[in-house]
Amino acid sequence: LSATLKDGTPIVIRRAGVRDAEGLTRLDQELVTEGLWTVRDPSERASSVEELKRIASYDAPDRLLIVALAGPLVVGEATLKAHKVARCAHVALFSITVAIDFRGRGVGRALVGAACAWADAHPTIEKMELFVFANNERAISLYTAFGFAMEGRRDRYVRFGPTTYVDDLVMGRWCSKREGNPRNA
Repeated sequence: LSATLKDGTPIVIRRAGVRDAEGLTRLDQELVTEGLWTVRDPSERASSVEELKRIASYDAPDRLLIVALAGPLVVGEATLKAHKVARCAHVALFSITVAIDFRGRGVGRALVGAACAWADAHPTIEKMELFVFANNERAISLYTAFGFAMEGRRDRYVRFGPTTYVDDLVMGRWCSKREGNPRNA
């Protein structure tokens, strides 16, 4: 999938592969070092070996790991992973990461759109769910634009210091299914 960012920069969105491990590791390190929008602290960075294992774990029909590329540079990723237990297997956990220099330019919108389209076309996934910090207004606005609604709040769920907490929101989106799908009833 090709897209053009607000500033005219072309990007490509595709499934992640082994060749993306280094770029995904760099993106993870950038996010964890920034420390604003992740539950992990800087000591919990992923290695390239861990990224290779993570990429391999998404090689399943109910999982998606996509990357956004600006030229050869990985500038974003999105994941969807259906729950393993049968009674919840119709729900997929969604997450997204966008490189600092590419935020606000349309990468997130392209990734969320691609992930929603994949989930909408999936034969068993009926719902997407995500977790987002309550103070991440930009992300909440983006998710809402794609039909996600707030379903719950986990008070003081993330601790950034001895007395600094952030609430975590639970948001969900029911997938729109093709006409004639019996699950639409």
